Amino acid sequence: MVSGAAQEKVVPCSASPDASGGDAAVGVAHGPGLCAPDSEDRCKSQEAADKDDMSVKLQKVGADGHVDPLIYKGTTEQLEAGKGAPPPVHWHVFWAAGAANLIALAAGCVLCWTSPSLPKFMPDNSTAPPVEIANVTFMRGSGVNATLVPFAHPVRETTFSLLPSEAAWVGSLTPLGAAIGPIPAGILADKLGRKPTLLGDSVLLLLSWVLIAAAGSASWLYAARFIAGVATGCIFTVLPMYIGEIATDSVRSTLGSLMQLSLTVGFMVPFAIGPYVSPMWLAIGSGLVPVLFAAAFFAMPESPYVLLARGDTLEASDALQWLRGQDRKGIIGEMRKLEEETQEALAKKKPLVQSFFQIFATRGNIKAFYFGCGLLFFQQFSGINAVLFYAQDIFKKTGSSLAPEICTIIIGLVQIAASAGTLALTARFSMKALLIFSGFGMAAAHAALGYFFHLLGTGQDISAVGALPVGSLVFYIIVYCFGFGPLPWAVMGEVFAPDVKAISSSVCASFCWLLGFLITLFFAQVEHAIGGDMTFWALAAFCVLASLFTFLLPNTRGKSLQEIQDMLNGR
Repeated sequence: MVSGAAQEKVVPCSASPDASGGDAAVGVAHGPGLCAPDSEDRCKSQEAADKDDMSVKLQKVGADGHVDPLIYKGTTEQLEAGKGAPPPVHWHVFWAAGAANLIALAAGCVLCWTSPSLPKFMPDNSTAPPVEIANVTFMRGSGVNATLVPFAHPVRETTFSLLPSEAAWVGSLTPLGAAIGPIPAGILADKLGRKPTLLGDSVLLLLSWVLIAAAGSASWLYAARFIAGVATGCIFTVLPMYIGEIATDSVRSTLGSLMQLSLTVGFMVPFAIGPYVSPMWLAIGSGLVPVLFAAAFFAMPESPYVLLARGDTLEASDALQWLRGQDRKGIIGEMRKLEEETQEALAKKKPLVQSFFQIFATRGNIKAFYFGCGLLFFQQFSGINAVLFYAQDIFKKTGSSLAPEICTIIIGLVQIAASAGTLALTARFSMKALLIFSGFGMAAAHAALGYFFHLLGTGQDISAVGALPVGSLVFYIIVYCFGFGPLPWAVMGEVFAPDVKAISSSVCASFCWLLGFLITLFFAQVEHAIGGDMTFWALAAFCVLASLFTFLLPNTRGKSLQEIQDMLNGR
C-alpha cells in the first residue's frame, strides 16, 4: 500500500459522499487526494471517523508523490469475505469481449485475402503452372490459423499484373510483418494501455485496405500487406491480454476461445465474397470491419489492471463496476485484491531491456514462457497448413464435382461450427483436457490422411477407403478448433505474471509468427522431398508429442490469475 515516506508528504482527504449512497468518497484539494494546509484538522477528523467505520483505502502512489485514494466503507470482515468470493458473471463482460474480438474478425479478413484475390492479379499468359502459383498464395497467406485454399481459373479484374515472384512477396510479407508486430505491441500495451493499442491496430488495418483498394503497382500491395501483418501481430499479442484481464475466473477460458471463432468468421468474408468481386471491392468491404470494431469498442472500458497500474483508482473502479454489473460496494473485495496484485507487479517491474530477462527471473515466469512457446510451437506443427493445402485435392480425389470456391466455403463453415462448439466445451471442460484430446485427435486424422496418400502414391485402389479422406479432413478441422487452434492464445492470456505479461506475450507471438513464416517458406520443398504420406505421418508424430507436452500444463480451470501464479511458482 502506501509507504511511510509518502504518508508523511500527503494527507488523504475524504469528500462528501457520492450520489450512489456514500459507498465511496474521494478527496479533492491541491492535487488528487491532497488536503490544503488549512483543512488538515478537518481531514484528521474525517480520518478518525473513517477508522471508526473500519474503512479500507485502495490507493496508488505515483512517482510525483500524489495519492489517488478510493475509500470504501465497510467492516474488515465484510471486505475480507468479499475478497475471497468469486465475482459475478455479468453480460457486460461478454459484450466487451465480443466488441474486442471484432478486431480478430478483421484479422481473419487479412489472413485470407490472398486466397481469392492473388490469382486475379496473375497475367493470363503466365508461364508458371497455375497449381504452383496457387501453392505460393495458399501457403504464404496462411500465417497462424488462416485457411487459404487456391481458386482455379480466376477472372482478372485488376488494373495491373503480378509476376509469380511478386505474388509470393505479397503473400509472405503478412506473416513477416506479424512476426515483427508483437514487439511494439507489448511496449504500447504497457505504455498506452490495451484499449488504445487495439484501437490503433484498427487504424493500421484500415490504412492497409485503403492502400490495396487504391493500389496501382506491386509496391502498394507490399506496403499494405506488411502494415496489415504488423497490425495482425499486435492483435494476437494484445487481445488475449485484454480478454484475460477483464474476464472472471469462471468464464476466462470461454472468452479466450472466442478469438478463434471471430477469426473463422473473418475467414469467411473473402471466402464467400472474394470469388465474385474484384480485389478492390473486397478490400473496401474488408475495410468496413475495423471501422465497425472501432465504433463498437470505443465505448468499452480499459482493463482494470492497466488503470490501477497508472494509479487511476477511480477509473479502475468504474470499469470494474461496469464489467461486473455492480455498484462500488459490490466490487470492493475484487478491487482490493486487484490493487494488491497490481502493486506487487509494479514493485517487480523493470525497464524494457531488463524486463526481457525478468522472464527468466522466477520459476513461475520460466514455466509460463515455456508453456506459451511450447503450445504455439505445437500449434504450428500440428499440420493445419498441410491439411488445408491438400483439402482441394482430397475433394477431387474422392470424385467430388464441387467447384473449388464451394469447397473452401464448406471448410470455412466447418471451422465456424467447430469454433462455436469450443465456447460450449470450455465452459464444461478444462483447457488442458481439450488440448490433450485435440492433439490425439489430430494425430489420428493425420495417420488416416497419410494412409490415403500412401495408397495414392503407390498406385493402389482407393475405392475401398471411400469417405475416409474427407471424413478425416473434417474431423481434423473440428478437433483442431476444439483445442490447438484457439487455446494456446487463451492460455497465454492467463499464465503470464502481470509484470512480464506484455514482454512475454510479445516474444511468444513473434516466435509463433516466425515459425509460421518458416513453415510456409519450406513446406512445399519438404513435402516434395518426402511425399504426402510421410508428411502426414510426421505431423501425426508431432501431434502425439503435443498431447504429451500438454500433460505438463497446470489445470487452470476456475482459478484466479493470482492462484495460477501461485501454482506456477509452487506456492
